[in-house]
Amino acid sequence: MNLLGQKINLRYPTLDDANSIAKYCAEKEISEFTFIPYPYTLQDAIDFIDMCIEDRKSMESFHCGIADKETDELIGMIGLNSINQTHKRGELGYWVAKPFWGQGIITEAINLITSYCLEELQLERIYAHVQPENIGSWKVLEKAGYEREGLLRKLMYVKDKSYDHYIYAKLKD
Repeated sequence: MNLLGQKINLRYPTLDDANSIAKYCAEKEISEFTFIPYPYTLQDAIDFIDMCIEDRKSMESFHCGIADKETDELIGMIGLNSINQTHKRGELGYWVAKPFWGQGIITEAINLITSYCLEELQLERIYAHVQPENIGSWKVLEKAGYEREGLLRKLMYVKDKSYDHYIYAKLKD
């Protein structure tokens, strides 16, 4: 897959991207609202890329690197998990490296992958869970046309602590 944007392209990660992923996931802020471990190592990146390759085989999830248009370096990741073709839905997840925050990059990535999923994969619903404290993330979803549908209380446990999440969705029609 190669989705072309104005500032970025979306493409499948390869083992050649491990150093970039490790470099940017080493930033503590990246792990704050994600399941990305901190500290993050090169081996974590290699294991993640291996998982991405395996996940694509099942088509229950897929992950794309967010590649800088000029350098092709991966500066983030975006993907769809829990793809259910019967119910025509999937769950969006993403992160972008801190030096690229506030530049419209993640909005562009969300728009690219959402269009691909609604048009090419024929899904009807793309949704995302976002912690209420992650203001930047839910604002970018709203900018990309996602609507907040509600609050899911105690949705996830991380390190023995429960977290509420807003649920956002974008529908095909």
